[in-house]
Amino acid sequence: MTITARYLREWEKSKLTLISMKQKRIILDRFGIEPDPYEWSEQDIEIQIRNFLNCGHWEKPMISHAGQSDLDGDDMPF
Repeated sequence: MTITARYLREWEKSKLTLISMKQKRIILDRFGIEPDPYEWSEQDIEIQIRNFLNCGHWEKPMISHAGQSDLDGDDMPF
């Protein structure tokens, strides 16, 4: 999924959020194309835009360590 300026305007209205022109350009640069070979989901875009508007940066993707505990760093492979 990619987004357009129209999608972003509708998103802005539906969330009752004001987005500056600079922020809109940054968001459209990031989500206007697919990150080949992957694909953005609507949920990915929603979370990333919220995080960017609230914190000023993009959320980093989570790395899955299947079968490993996230409670302490002692069991991490690196």
